[in-house]
Amino acid sequence: MSLRHLIVVTLWACTPLAEASVVTIDAGQLAGQSLAKVDRFLGVPYAAPPVGLLRWRAPQPVRPWDGLRSAQTAGSACAQIGNYYTSFDETAFDKPYGSEDCLYLNVWAPRPLRGGRPVLVFFHGGSGIAGTASYPIYDGERLAEALDAVVVTANYRLGVLGSLQSRALHTGQPAEDSGSYFLLDMIAVLDWTRRNCAAFGCDPDNLTLAGQSAGAVAVLGLLRSPLAKGSFARAISFSGIPFSASAQTGQQRTAKLLGELLRQRADDAPSVDDWLTAQPPQAQRDFLLNRSTTELLQASGIGLPPAFVADGHVLMALDEDEADEPAPQVVSEVPLLIGRTDDEMSTLAGFKNLGASADARWPLVNGEPRDATIHQTLGLVQRWQRRVRIGLGDWLVGRKLRQFERAYAAQLPAVYVYRFAWDDYPEPWRSDFGTLHGLDLPFVFGNFIDDQKSYMRFAWTPQNEAARQRLHEEITSSLRHFVHTGQPSPAASDSWPPWGQHEYVRTWDQ
Repeated sequence: MSLRHLIVVTLWACTPLAEASVVTIDAGQLAGQSLAKVDRFLGVPYAAPPVGLLRWRAPQPVRPWDGLRSAQTAGSACAQIGNYYTSFDETAFDKPYGSEDCLYLNVWAPRPLRGGRPVLVFFHGGSGIAGTASYPIYDGERLAEALDAVVVTANYRLGVLGSLQSRALHTGQPAEDSGSYFLLDMIAVLDWTRRNCAAFGCDPDNLTLAGQSAGAVAVLGLLRSPLAKGSFARAISFSGIPFSASAQTGQQRTAKLLGELLRQRADDAPSVDDWLTAQPPQAQRDFLLNRSTTELLQASGIGLPPAFVADGHVLMALDEDEADEPAPQVVSEVPLLIGRTDDEMSTLAGFKNLGASADARWPLVNGEPRDATIHQTLGLVQRWQRRVRIGLGDWLVGRKLRQFERAYAAQLPAVYVYRFAWDDYPEPWRSDFGTLHGLDLPFVFGNFIDDQKSYMRFAWTPQNEAARQRLHEEITSSLRHFVHTGQPSPAASDSWPPWGQHEYVRTWDQ
C-alpha cells in the first residue's frame, strides 16, 4: 500500500470501512470508500452551486480544490417539499426540504479498477418536483456489480428552480434563455461523466443514459436535444412518455408562480399582467432573485412540474399530426430500451380521495398493518371515481406509449420494449396497487428495503424473497447485455427482437 493510501486510511479510520479509494478527476482528488466489490464516491460536485446570481443560470464549472476532498457523504437533495420519494424520514414531509446547493452526483465503480467498462448514468423520478440521487432505493452498489459497469446517479434542479421561462432572466445565451435548467443540469452530468470516466475505469464512448418517471421523460427529451448529441451510446426509459410544451405554456406556468409570489407579499397585490407592465426587466429579475428558497417552494404549492419547452436549441419539438401519431424529432439515433409497469396509475391517479399530503399517505405506502383495501374505505361515488381515474389513466398511458414505441422504432437503430408485471405481494396492498409505478426500481437496483419504514415496504416478504432475487438477476442480466452491447440479450434477434415488424414486447414478471 502506498504512503498516500496509508494517509487516507488514517484520515478515515473513524468510519466503519477499513480503506478509502482515491481517484483524480479534473477538479481535484476524491477520497471515496472501498466496499466489498465496488468503490463508492458520494456527493461529487459536477457544477458550481446554482445559488445567488447563479440561480436560473446554466450550470457553471466547478471550482477546483486543493488536497483531498472527501466523497463519503451524499450531497443535499435539491430544494423541494419533503416527501417519501426523497426521504423515509417522516419528520421532513410536507415542508421545505433540501437546498439549492444540490448539483452533486454519486459513482459506484467495480473493482478491480480497469479501463473499458461501460457506464450507466441514471436520473431519478419524482414528477420533476421531488426526488434525489441519494434515495436509498438508488444505491448503486449491487447494480454496478451486476452490470460490471460504472453506475452514476445525479441530482438535477427541480420545480420552478429547474424550469422557469421569464424574459427578465434572459442573458442572450440560447441555452439559458430556454429556461430548461434541469435539462442543462443533466447535459452537464453527461459532460462530466465523459470527461472523468477514465478515472473510474469506464469508457466515455460507452455511456448508457437511463431514468425513471420524470427522469425517463427527460431521457426521451435528451434524445431530442442537439446539445446532448454524441454524449451517450444508448438509452433506457423506465416508465417515461415524451412531452413537449410551447413557450406560451412555459410563460403561463411562470405567471402562476409570479401571482403566488405577489400574493405572499400583499393581499391587494396587482395582477401579474399589471405588475409585468409596471416593472422593468431588471426589477423583475431582482424580484425573482431576492425570493428565498422557502418563498419559492411555498408559492409552488406541492410543486410546479417542469415545462419541457421545445425551444429548438435545448429541445426539439414533439409533433403530432392529425392522425394523433407522434413524430419525435430524434437527434441522437441510439438503441432504446423502453417500457412501463402494468399498473402505472394505481398510485399516480389513485390517491385523489386520500389527501395530498405525504404525511397522510405515509402509513398506506410504507406498509403499516391494515385489513381493508382503499376501495372498501371509500364511499360509493369516491370508489367509482377512483376506478375510472385509474382505468382510464392506464388505458391512455398504454395507448400513448405504444404510439411512441412505434414512432421511435421508425427512427432509431433498435427499440426494445418491456413490461413489468410482478405483483406477488400481500393483500390488501396487492388489490390496491398491483404492479405500481416505480415497483420495478428495487428489482433494477436490487435494493428491497424491509428493515425500516420505507416506500413500498409492504411488497417485501420472506415468502417472496427468493423470487425477487431471481427476477432481479433476470432483469440485470438483460440490462448488462444492453449497456455492454446495445442488445438486451446475447442474441436479441431470437430471444428479444427489437420492436418493429413483429412489435415484440418482453415481460418481466414472477
